[in-house]
Amino acid sequence: MLRIFTAFLFSVFLAFNLLTGNAWASGQFSQTCGDINLNGSTLTATCKKADGYTPSTSSIDLNQYIENIDGTLEWNGAKFALTCNNLGLVRTSTLRAECERADQVNTLGTYINLDEHIANIDGTLRFE
Repeated sequence: MLRIFTAFLFSVFLAFNLLTGNAWASGQFSQTCGDINLNGSTLTATCKKADGYTPSTSSIDLNQYIENIDGTLEWNGAKFALTCNNLGLVRTSTLRAECERADQVNTLGTYINLDEHIANIDGTLRFE
């Protein structure tokens, strides 16, 4: 009887997770957001809320989560915008930039996939 109850609870949890779609997914904001643009280091998008229909405009400052390591954009750092310029988006979910190398003379063109850590949580862009 306990196995049946446990299986039932697991089924309910799985069904609920499928119904809410990507609201609980790690990253992958671009699957449920549109009108995605970048202004400086701030990413703005119109994202679907958990009901799958209601739109919500949200912004997140990527400068709090990305750093420049010798000309390469990396997660779990900060302040990349101090040493990177010509910021833009490629295919709506990839950040491109030209970043200073450690020698502070040369720059390197670099990319980072925002879908790796930026998520749509009930219409709000969040770092995960």
